[in-house]
Amino acid sequence: MDDILPRQPISVIVPAEAPSIESERLLLRPVTEADLPALFAIRSRPEVARSNHPKTPFSSIEQTREWITSKIFTSGNSDVMGRSFNYAILDKSLPETPLIGYVSINEVVPCPEIGYSLLPESWGKGFATEALQLMLKVWWGLPRRNWGDESEVERVFAISERGNVGSCKVLRKCGFKIEKEVDLEVDELFVWSLEKPR
Repeated sequence: MDDILPRQPISVIVPAEAPSIESERLLLRPVTEADLPALFAIRSRPEVARSNHPKTPFSSIEQTREWITSKIFTSGNSDVMGRSFNYAILDKSLPETPLIGYVSINEVVPCPEIGYSLLPESWGKGFATEALQLMLKVWWGLPRRNWGDESEVERVFAISERGNVGSCKVLRKCGFKIEKEVDLEVDELFVWSLEKPR
């Protein structure tokens, strides 16, 4: 996927542990090892896998662990290396197993790229939009080192399938604009971008 994303210099300083975020309905907190079963329950669902990469449902907790590990930044400067920005989404109205999804900055090289998924039972309730807005507010608020060319606006990016109406709606509601359309093997994709608020 890196070859379809633009290159953007990184100036953000990612904390060793990202802060928790809360709204009236949701709690977002950094993903932990204890979340593996709940994340496996999401990533093992065929309807979730259809709009993720790879398109096959996860088949084990170990595969889920490897996927979580892949969210740790292995490229970039010393302000990001070895860190991650990966949040569990918890529905505060649920007394037991409230983890309903995740939202993250998947990578920072070649550019900051976001990802998210929810349990299908939580689709259509505005949770993905709300969680993404909460995460982006914290991301934009992180300290930065000098940002190279002042005329260049810092952005985050997302990739979605053209046919994934729900995800396209979430990204539009959060202010993302389509940067380009890409045909990648059998996938028809949108590459989205969002500028850092001034």
